[in-house]
Amino acid sequence: MNGEDVEPPNVRELLTQMKDVSDLMVDLAYATVFFEDRELARYMSQLEERMDELMYDIRAVAAVVTRNVDEARQITGMLQVASGAEAISNATGDIADIIRRGLKIHPVVKEAFTISDEQMVKIKVAENSELAGKTFRDLRLPSRIGVWTFGLRKGKQWILSPPSDTQIEAGDVMLSKGPREGVAELCRMSGSKPSGRPVRQRDGLRSLRKALAEMKDLTVAMVDMAYSSLLFNSREISEEVRDLEEKFDKLNYSLWLETLRAARHEPNLKKLNSVLQLVRSMERISDAADTIADVVRRQEELHPLFSTVLSDSQEQIGRTTVSVGSSFAGRPLGELALWKRLGVYVFMVKRGRRYVVRPGRNFKIRPGDVLFLRGSKTGVETAIREGAGE
Repeated sequence: MNGEDVEPPNVRELLTQMKDVSDLMVDLAYATVFFEDRELARYMSQLEERMDELMYDIRAVAAVVTRNVDEARQITGMLQVASGAEAISNATGDIADIIRRGLKIHPVVKEAFTISDEQMVKIKVAENSELAGKTFRDLRLPSRIGVWTFGLRKGKQWILSPPSDTQIEAGDVMLSKGPREGVAELCRMSGSKPSGRPVRQRDGLRSLRKALAEMKDLTVAMVDMAYSSLLFNSREISEEVRDLEEKFDKLNYSLWLETLRAARHEPNLKKLNSVLQLVRSMERISDAADTIADVVRRQEELHPLFSTVLSDSQEQIGRTTVSVGSSFAGRPLGELALWKRLGVYVFMVKRGRRYVVRPGRNFKIRPGDVLFLRGSKTGVETAIREGAGE
């Protein structure tokens, strides 16, 4: 079989897989630190290997389709995406290394994670749980309570991103994320209390805790939005990623100052160093997400293979600013029933200078809020009009 007989990998599928793996790596890295779980840290190596394979494939596609200097210039966008994905992989691997190397995590890190918009939980399914015996498809947790399960442990084996037909059984351990009220509902459904002790908040580090919580949420949102801007060819969302990156940089500067101030009164500098190790990797994730979004933002001529992929999508991403006369104003997200009516969900809300990642069903919409939407093309277009009060 010669080279002409080889079918090149589907570029959209490669990008989708890269997005899914990057999202999972960020979630798993933060879970590794929050739960100080060496077992989860070891699974990061599997994801790093998978990302290496995807980056090899997309670079191979770039090499195969490049036949002259002009096409070489056009293919740089694809290589830039691969570079950003590699940076995210390396940064999340370094976060997991904090645990793999046995470093102790400063309490302020866990405190920050407990006040972030997106909560994480590791919980065991009880014998009498209403979850037991059902599949993820049966439960529809994302649409019902806004919670995603990105890990399921059966016995000693973790299943990462469990398929929708995976059956949950008593004794399984779920690793999930979502809004506070959604996570609380999942705990009730599981029939167990979440693992880990309640975290005591240290009032002397309030500013540090608040900045770290926001930076964690921003990096999660940026990775998702960067790939989404690429898959849906949305310059609007790619520009939003740049705004988030600038916000992150400001928070990063203030956090380093707060950490240096805290060092004067901190008895355990080794633990405090874990904060800086984590933040340094967060910064690399933020920069990498901006690198990926920059491909769409610059709008330079892309190779036909790449530009066709960006325009060929049955889904859409968009945003709408809620007007005073909108039917959205003053109502909680759950009451809007966007997923049921339009096949659309809100993955982030911008309120003034604050960004709320994956808001819950009880999040009440206000005039002036900017809703970031994802779903079917017609659904997103309808939601944009309804949000604007048209």
